[in-house]
Amino acid sequence: MLNFICSPIGNLNDISKRSISLLESADFIYAEDTRNTNILLKKFNINNTSLTFHEHNEDKITPKIIKQLKDKSKVAIITDAGSPCISDPGYFLSQECIKNGIEYTVIPGPSSVINALILSGMPPDSFTFKGFFPRKNKSKIEIINFLKTTSDTTIFFESAQRICSTVNILSKNLSLDRKIALCREMTKRFEETIRGSIKELKEKLDNDQITLKGEFVIVVDGTKDKPYDLSLDNRTKELYLENLAPKDAAKLIAVLTGGNKRDIYNWLIDK
Repeated sequence: MLNFICSPIGNLNDISKRSISLLESADFIYAEDTRNTNILLKKFNINNTSLTFHEHNEDKITPKIIKQLKDKSKVAIITDAGSPCISDPGYFLSQECIKNGIEYTVIPGPSSVINALILSGMPPDSFTFKGFFPRKNKSKIEIINFLKTTSDTTIFFESAQRICSTVNILSKNLSLDRKIALCREMTKRFEETIRGSIKELKEKLDNDQITLKGEFVIVVDGTKDKPYDLSLDNRTKELYLENLAPKDAAKLIAVLTGGNKRDIYNWLIDK
């Protein structure tokens, strides 16, 4: 049996009794960073040792894990902090399990995404998690276009070293009145949530009023501006396709309407 185990995002006491029990009984424990996991195992007197399983060796290690599971071994996958597969190793393994008809389960636990959403005080009824804020210019443009049109609360991971540049990008491209929250060191002794407008938080960063240590989660409020109300009838489709390829037309319409690019593309090519 394969267990994906969610690990504490800061405070080690947040791990569940069920997770501890499964780690104790596991034949193999695979960890994103064995040094961090061994600290957790030692704290709860778990004598099992951990093996490395991270983004750089996941493809290589996964076949080995699949064989162990077929041999009826008990396998646990645990990350440094939070949930496996969510911006952490595990997705590829889950797909291989499905292909091989191997059942797996997830042991619920701490989530920095949900923690930050609640701490931010922003609407939780509809939210989008985008992983780490992108570094490539093309991806940044796509994210900014998304933020300009989405009414969802949007959540990103970011490092302390890059938080200033990321907030600066937001300030140059979004309304300065747009609400954001910076959550850092969640569940730890120096947990802090800084809330305010983009303008206010940028000023605090410029004036060194925010401690740049630990891991950050950025929460951005959805836009209150309504996207263009375009009538997407067959005549509109024809006009777009007279001038643009379906792929390019889908991108443009998605930006203007805030709609799903794939759904729009399928509508465009549907005869």
